[in-house]
Amino acid sequence: MTDTSLRVRLSEERHAAALAKELGDLTGFDLQRRDGHWDATVDGVLGDRLIVRVLNAVRTALDGEASASAVVFLDGREYEVQAQ
Repeated sequence: MTDTSLRVRLSEERHAAALAKELGDLTGFDLQRRDGHWDATVDGVLGDRLIVRVLNAVRTALDGEASASAVVFLDGREYEVQAQ
């Protein structure tokens, strides 16, 4: 487990709202509009289960829009998540 933060960048407000619906109960969850996009962060101790939960929530938030994507920032790396 790592004591760090995980950040998700979304370009559409509807995707940000859907992600907040999925993760709003998490301690350390925050959603802010910044420079034309939405940044969702989860701060604190990040274990594998929590990371998987966030990634699944991102996929759910993007679901149904073939061209939708989000960028996930974790441990100094950047990952693109595509809608399924």
